[in-house]
Amino acid sequence: MKRLMTLLLCSLAYVANAQETQSTFSGSYNNTATEKVILDIETALDYTFYYKAEWIEPLNFSGTFNNTPINQVLKELFENTPIRYYHNERLVFLTNGIDIIITPELISTLQSQQSGVANEQPVEEAKELLFTKEYKGETENKNDLESFVFEIGSRAQYQAGTTTTLVGYVTDKTTNEAIEGAMVYTTNGNKAAVSGPDGFYSLSLPSGRHEIQTQFTGMKRTRRNIVLFSNGQLDIAMDVDVIALNEVIVEANRRANVEQVNTGIERINVEETSTIPAVLGEKDILKVATTFAGIQTVGEGAAGFNVRGGKSDQNLFLFEGATVYNASHFLGFFSVFNSDALEGMEVMKSGIPAAYGGRLSSVFGITAKTPNKEEVVVEGGVSSVTSRLTAEIPIIKDKASLLASGRITYSDWMLQMVDHSDFKNNKVNFSDFIVKYDHQINQENRITLAGYLSDDRFRLNSDTLFSFSDFSYFNQMGTAKWSHRFNATFDASVLVSYSKYGYDFESTQLEKSAFGQDYDIQEYGAKLNFNKDLQTAHQLNFGLEAKRYDINPGTKFPIGTESVAASINLSPEQGIEGAAFIADTYEINEKLSLNYGLRYSFFTYLGPGITNLYLDGAPKNPDTKTGEDVYGDGEFMKTYHGPEIRFAARYLLDPNSSVKLSFDRSRQYLHALSNSASLSPTDLWRLSNEYIEPQVGDQISVGYYRDFQGGDIKTSVEVYGKKLKNLVDFKIGADFLLNDRIETIALQGPGKSYGVEFSVKKEGRLNGWFNYSYARTFIKLDGTFEEETINDGDFFPTNYDKPHTINLVSNYEITRRFSFSYNLVYSTGRPITFPTGLYQLNGIEVLNYSDRNEYRIPDYIRMDVGLTLKWGHRLTKDSHSFWSVSVYNVLGRRNPYSIYFDLENGQVKGYKLSVFGSAIPTISYNFKF
Repeated sequence: MKRLMTLLLCSLAYVANAQETQSTFSGSYNNTATEKVILDIETALDYTFYYKAEWIEPLNFSGTFNNTPINQVLKELFENTPIRYYHNERLVFLTNGIDIIITPELISTLQSQQSGVANEQPVEEAKELLFTKEYKGETENKNDLESFVFEIGSRAQYQAGTTTTLVGYVTDKTTNEAIEGAMVYTTNGNKAAVSGPDGFYSLSLPSGRHEIQTQFTGMKRTRRNIVLFSNGQLDIAMDVDVIALNEVIVEANRRANVEQVNTGIERINVEETSTIPAVLGEKDILKVATTFAGIQTVGEGAAGFNVRGGKSDQNLFLFEGATVYNASHFLGFFSVFNSDALEGMEVMKSGIPAAYGGRLSSVFGITAKTPNKEEVVVEGGVSSVTSRLTAEIPIIKDKASLLASGRITYSDWMLQMVDHSDFKNNKVNFSDFIVKYDHQINQENRITLAGYLSDDRFRLNSDTLFSFSDFSYFNQMGTAKWSHRFNATFDASVLVSYSKYGYDFESTQLEKSAFGQDYDIQEYGAKLNFNKDLQTAHQLNFGLEAKRYDINPGTKFPIGTESVAASINLSPEQGIEGAAFIADTYEINEKLSLNYGLRYSFFTYLGPGITNLYLDGAPKNPDTKTGEDVYGDGEFMKTYHGPEIRFAARYLLDPNSSVKLSFDRSRQYLHALSNSASLSPTDLWRLSNEYIEPQVGDQISVGYYRDFQGGDIKTSVEVYGKKLKNLVDFKIGADFLLNDRIETIALQGPGKSYGVEFSVKKEGRLNGWFNYSYARTFIKLDGTFEEETINDGDFFPTNYDKPHTINLVSNYEITRRFSFSYNLVYSTGRPITFPTGLYQLNGIEVLNYSDRNEYRIPDYIRMDVGLTLKWGHRLTKDSHSFWSVSVYNVLGRRNPYSIYFDLENGQVKGYKLSVFGSAIPTISYNFKF
């Protein structure tokens, strides 16, 4: 390679004065290896060709030369191939798809247009553009990449003053993994883009000279100098920023807070979770999400999230594109994902792109790591409750790799050690497994396969709901994705997914009433997604999506020959959901950018099935049922459809501040039936039908965003309002388990939510974030009949309405090895219904209750602290490890999860249920090699 570059530079130094007598060549070839033709030319004419053998090996040539001039020979030999050539005297230089510039005046013209000076003479810097030093991205000195000038596109297509598109992939130079969330921007701050899940980015830039910089957490800032002639591709490989000797401040996504178009977007890197104190020592990316503005839970250990006043079933959780129906282990104490196997997560609270639908409140996009293709990497950890292990294994070097991750718990053993009778003979355990196969076939094609499996089994003797002999629930997911790039500005992907969630339990304590019960939902999905970048600063995204749902609403069966429990088999439910979507990101000018789109969705409730009929002018209950309509297999029982408008705009006030606006309309055809404020394993997902209509939500959000200290401090204030339709609630005393007439207990009505979110995030040695949210959400249930009306038909707070929430997360790096972290959480207590009186009816004492959700439980306050000890950062060290010590609920507060009441001897007594009533210290060991 050194010989090639030395001769190349020497020859180009006198290209303008080089003179040669035209040589001729003769020869006849029939499907002959091109390298054989090159050797014949070298022998016959005493020529020397410079090239890499792998460029020529796949090529063959057929043709005849009869005293043909050498220039014509070269033209015919390499026509319709990726090979480019430069001929100077008896030297021929070949490149693989990289054009060779032999007219420095063109570069001078570009520079003069950039500076506004006409007829400027070529400068010394332009000489580097005579020939690109890189061969397939390789140089002999990696430092050349920072100072070298890259030619992008075809100089033949260059037109002054036009807008062109620069695309490419951002990857980790060591592992070749795609980097999601990297900021790619021009140094003047006028243009910026964020890389997607596959590392792909796209920038619309004026033709000419630019300096491009790329930043990402934990990676060294990367610079590239380019001359952009026409649409083209520039792949960027980033080096890991390892803290070896001196302190290094890592800057990443500096301008995303201000420049990204959509509002309400939160991106969480797994590394951010490693220093945050967590219950029982498990770093948890979903738990970290609850410390961001607008994302709440109803209480400690609660499953599900409430995003900007939305119900917990209004969040779409996607793992590698597959739907997750229950994202919690052990009733919400852990999330179902082992964070060691994850790349990160993106949470969309508003400004949701048209490519996503099916839920009203948010989208949680969770991505597994792209496994290392260079070497085996193993990491894991051991805590007092769980053990986890993750391995990244190359299958075909630089091409294919496998990720395998598993986590198990041994909490049963711990429960036996607790000196309390309520915990004896209890069972609590779970496990989860993740696998991902990634195959980069070539530059244009990539295949990714992913799978997930989790299993929870428990029995709590002291619990009134789950005191069964055995209770278990599970998640199963699988995806297959093919990504294809047609050219530098057009790509597509096809995703096929499968999800299943279900539970079953057995009650065998009494043989005569022993029974088993189960439930499951299956989802089959396919999605076709296209991305097209246009020269006019438009970036189009469009595609199709289809899903099929199969639901077993529940079966009940006797266990044992002595059992007299009745068998119940509810009719299965099935439906199809589809959507077509198109969206456009339009950069009108340097200050104003728009993202607008339309999603048109439809849903059909399919047979076989039965629709119950009821008396006209009467409430729906078992007493008013008059008959049934029976539908055959595949018949359309009920169809819903409608448009979903998506719009977002961003206006830059100055390089450090912006204002944004977004509007979303969403439709939800799937409903979780629950009689609690949070999701629980026994919740039932049911489809929209003749009586249960889809939920519809409109949200408008306005925000102001500003960065300080060069982006080290990011601030934002967002105000939002929601108008909701057909929210699902229930009649008093409703029981939906094994109920084949859900319409007799379900109520639907309008809702509204509004709030303000203030956020400050700081980077550096002292890092973390502070969030304050004021959020209100109300529902109105004003039916035609008294049993369908709640609180006199007035708006009242939902049972997850929590007006004030404060989160403070901070981490201070005492040294490179020691860091101290602190976490503070405060929230208003959630609404509850209290008994307000006691009276006797026919000799029976009866409690009289307040209006629904008229009172609140006490406020929630919790403080956590943690200390992390790392074993150095030597570059030559083969393995790295660290210890984490944390104290959860360091104040030992008995925060109430709920308040319940009982009537004892004519007196009403209240009880407070607290999940953790004392401080919980935890120590865990984590390793990577």
